[in-house]
Amino acid sequence: MHFSRTQLIFVLILFIGISNHVLIMPHLLSSGKRDAWLCVLVSYAFLLFWGVILYLIMKKNHQRLCLYDWLKVRAGAAISHFIIGVLAAYVFAISAISFYDLIQSINIYFLPRTPSFVVMLPFLLISAWSAYSGLKSIVYVSAVLLPIVWILGIFVALFTIKDKDYSYLFPVLADGYHPVLKGTVIILGGSADLLVLLLLQHHLKKSFTLFNLFVLISILVFLILGPTMGSLSSFGPAVASGMRFPAFEQWRLITLGEYISHVDFLAVFQLLSGEIIRVSLGLYLLADMVKGDSSASRKKHVFAVSSLLLGLLPLIPLSDIWVQTLIGKYFYPAALISAVLISLVLLIIGYLPMKKGIQRI
Repeated sequence: MHFSRTQLIFVLILFIGISNHVLIMPHLLSSGKRDAWLCVLVSYAFLLFWGVILYLIMKKNHQRLCLYDWLKVRAGAAISHFIIGVLAAYVFAISAISFYDLIQSINIYFLPRTPSFVVMLPFLLISAWSAYSGLKSIVYVSAVLLPIVWILGIFVALFTIKDKDYSYLFPVLADGYHPVLKGTVIILGGSADLLVLLLLQHHLKKSFTLFNLFVLISILVFLILGPTMGSLSSFGPAVASGMRFPAFEQWRLITLGEYISHVDFLAVFQLLSGEIIRVSLGLYLLADMVKGDSSASRKKHVFAVSSLLLGLLPLIPLSDIWVQTLIGKYFYPAALISAVLISLVLLIIGYLPMKKGIQRI
């Protein structure tokens, strides 16, 4: 089944937006500190350039083949298997990180004495069911959830204005360029999620234009810039850089009149909306990347194993400090390097001639 560009943009905003809005925030603020918002602007220029590269890669897929088949007819089965394997490992990694982060946030703020599996099981079942139902269910759920999530985002931005002091954003570069460099790496590493575009291209009725990509990238960058400036102006760089979930903390500042103060439960709706789309689309993509003989059976096996591994993850006793250090210092830089290399390789492959015997469509 094929979908419009707008429908898939809705999915991608929720899929990547939850990472930009929540997952990378503590790492960005701890690395960039007062200049974290400046890191976003620097990253925007690089992301627009990367959008051009992604557009050129997608444009070369005239036949609208899935990425595996497109690579196979141009570079052979071995290279195709290798690149798809790297992308599959990445998709599973970001799904696992998102799943872990969700369980941690709920345990910290709402259900500290509830066993992790009680929180994990309903969420995993919903995500797995959505992924197993196919991309159609993920697209339709995104179309319903995104407008509500967006309205709630505007709500928190407006009702926390009185608590913000934008003088905290200045002076810039007081600690030199190193914080900006570190923060930019975090943002670009987190933005490696844009490679998912290449895995979804064959589901589009019409391919993305350069303008579509620029709009998508601009929206995603704003989803980083908004909570970054909000956190810095609300709490100051010293306090904000030490927060585990700075975007969520902004919800706790809201008061409606004299008697209503705890509306942070609305943040849970935002969090669950983004995480369900992120995890379910991750599971769907892992199964969708399986090709070859008996692919239907193999897809079910991949789907079952991936879901089981995600379910076991919260049950492993891990130090949250250790996990966050691993993600910030190693995962995001590795994701950035991998995304750059894969993009360059795919761009080169796009200009290779198709193998003999392949009929053009």
